[in-house]
Amino acid sequence: MAKAKIIECGDTLGISGVGDLHTQILMELSEGHEIQFDVSQIERIDAAALQMIYAYSKEQTLEWNEPSEAFIRSAKLLGLAGLMNLEGDSVELTH
Repeated sequence: MAKAKIIECGDTLGISGVGDLHTQILMELSEGHEIQFDVSQIERIDAAALQMIYAYSKEQTLEWNEPSEAFIRSAKLLGLAGLMNLEGDSVELTH
């Protein structure tokens, strides 16, 4: 099994960071790593960044450990929460 690499998303992820995020994803995949996104600190994420994470989730089922409420809210607004496995018992919400 490939070793998982955690990509720290910080508290803000916008369109200006999408290119770097894409590069980091491709680099980790080329080295044979599985990827986990740390979205626990997200306070603001724009549609482009969320779509980049969604695109990756289509290739690999993502498991979420304490995604921020802002991240989940943004995914719901774009209609991606169910598609990204952000709804249901598998998600631990922080309070």
